[in-house]
Amino acid sequence: MNNMNNHGDANKMHAHNHDIKCNVTNCYYNDQHFCSANAIEVNAQGDGYAHTSDGTACSTFVDK
Repeated sequence: MNNMNNHGDANKMHAHNHDIKCNVTNCYYNDQHFCSANAIEVNAQGDGYAHTSDGTACSTFVDK
């Protein structure tokens, strides 16, 4: 999945997913600290191997 740079409703659910918390308040998909994207992609940063959660990034992020 590529970074969802468009702000079309096709990529956003009508209600947030209570299973996926999001604390990135400037993300387009953040809905009251829950993710409202239809799907998310999380990747390792740098060398492609994450040693901790700090080494990961949500590629679905879109700035508001």
